[in-house]
Amino acid sequence: MPDLLFDPSHVIFETDGTRYDLVMTNDPYGGVLVVWPTTGYVWRWFPGDRMATLTTNANPYDKENIFHYLEKTK
Repeated sequence: MPDLLFDPSHVIFETDGTRYDLVMTNDPYGGVLVVWPTTGYVWRWFPGDRMATLTTNANPYDKENIFHYLEKTK
């Protein structure tokens, strides 16, 4: 995986009828911050392990879709 702190990633994909437009960067506290700017949702992704929700209103269905996509393409 690239050093996302100096080379942030912008990912656009669609699954189950939802279009995701995400920005990712290294989190100084561990993992990778995954931000969906249009919704305000933020997660901390630990590649190969799990994804933690950092916003209270985030949809768990979206979290699972994004986690599976990231794990498949990492």
